[in-house]
Amino acid sequence: MGFTERVRKRTEQLREIEGACGICHGTLEAITGEGGSVSSYEEPRGILAIIRDDKGNEIGKGFDIVWSPAVLAAEIDADLVPRNLKENLKIDALTDDSEIDAVADLFGYGRVLTPSVIALQYINDIGGRTLIRREGLGVVARMFDKNDQLIATSSVSYCPTCAIAKAAARSDAISAHIKEKLSKARNTGRLKFERKVENRHEAKGGAVRTSIYEGNRLLADRVLGCCIAYSTTKAEIAAGFIPPEGAKRFKAYCNLCPMKHCWMEKSMGAMGNIVLHRLSEIGTEIEVSANGLIIARIPGKETIQGRGTLCSLSALTNMLITMDGSKVLKPSPAKRFPDLKDEENKKIDRSNNQ
Repeated sequence: MGFTERVRKRTEQLREIEGACGICHGTLEAITGEGGSVSSYEEPRGILAIIRDDKGNEIGKGFDIVWSPAVLAAEIDADLVPRNLKENLKIDALTDDSEIDAVADLFGYGRVLTPSVIALQYINDIGGRTLIRREGLGVVARMFDKNDQLIATSSVSYCPTCAIAKAAARSDAISAHIKEKLSKARNTGRLKFERKVENRHEAKGGAVRTSIYEGNRLLADRVLGCCIAYSTTKAEIAAGFIPPEGAKRFKAYCNLCPMKHCWMEKSMGAMGNIVLHRLSEIGTEIEVSANGLIIARIPGKETIQGRGTLCSLSALTNMLITMDGSKVLKPSPAKRFPDLKDEENKKIDRSNNQ
């Protein structure tokens, strides 16, 4: 069995509920587990990703607004994702050229988190709110003003951060605000592009390790993170691309994060997507804001919230792990058990219906 067939056999186990992010990371794990390699490169309009098989031959190439969907685009190009989900992944997770240009115009070089955070803060400052929900294999973000009037809606996107950036790019006022705020800001992606560095990603057990090379010189060696974005950002810290104050904040968050204490052999994005899918399914409103961290919040009498540094999916996973999971997901009651006698099942049904 050849490399492509071995990878496809492993990716057949990936489920729609894991969303674009979970499927991307599951496919990455299959590729590197079978001896292949995945690299990404910063460019002015976004990120280029390349997949090579176990013999070093290039078999897939993809381009998108940030590392993860670029990797997914390359996985789709290489025909390695589950075939029954391939066309929907193209529609729900990848970015068309016009939106790539619009998002790149905000900051460029594959940097979407900073523009997204500024957009969230802008919405907060005007008394509005930003909501996310799962649609298809992706996520949609909607931004409202203080009068609950819709300002901007994203296309269905790879993840919440991508969706927020796309929604922001569709609003002239928000776009102008972001570009003004970032007009003199340091762009790490641009620095990496100018130095022609390569990011190499591998995955195992739900975790990702990223190395950064400048030519043949290793700048960061297999830095561990819970997804491509976290791992690459931590690798940038290790390589000295990110200023010390940003590195300290990131390290402090990772030290507090409960994910490392209960690894579940699935990527953080897969788990976050499962939480988001269930919350969207039961009609729960999920509000996203930024205050140093990314906050995902379920408003109500008892506010439930989770925190992340880069991603709303990590905030949703954090919410599930740190809060009462039954209050977050509101599971449906179990009415029948096949191994019980009919009379006992009837008693359970009567009890649940009272």
